[in-house]
Amino acid sequence: MNKLAVVVLSALSLGSVSALAAPVTVNGGTVHFKGDVVNAACAVDAGSDGQTVPMGQVRTAKLAQAGSTSSAVGFKIQLNDCDTTISTKAAVAFSGVAIDSANPTVLSLQGAAAGGATNVGVQILDGAGAALALDGATFSTPSALNDGKNLLNFQARYFATGAATAGAANADATFKVQYQ
Repeated sequence: MNKLAVVVLSALSLGSVSALAAPVTVNGGTVHFKGDVVNAACAVDAGSDGQTVPMGQVRTAKLAQAGSTSSAVGFKIQLNDCDTTISTKAAVAFSGVAIDSANPTVLSLQGAAAGGATNVGVQILDGAGAALALDGATFSTPSALNDGKNLLNFQARYFATGAATAGAANADATFKVQYQ
């Protein structure tokens, strides 16, 4: 019994020593908060900013000659908290680097010199399938707004400027919304 009491007392005293140890604080890192406060009819949903449109794999045979296109992939830009007493329509303009002056609606791919696909770019289409300019000043056909949440429909596809070669085929564009 005495031995059991000694073991229990020893365990309790060790527990109380560790409970008295000073807390340790270390630097954990940085948290970035990004956003904007806007004076507009709607707010662009955070999920629409920085979204990735999965283009999937397309065979070079499908893009074997200038003017060939892949199937279009749909994507949406979501507008939240819309107030139609301020604006009743919204249009979008895209900005990006065109692949060349002969194809001003075709986005240049990233890293084309570093093993990327060649003779191909990405084309952005409005909901009706019309190719959109990449100048940041030419807006899509305006869409009627409803109070609350709205989804603006777009599409993207690969567009060949010659016989496409295999490789990564990624591109970026920015957008802005015009309320009317």
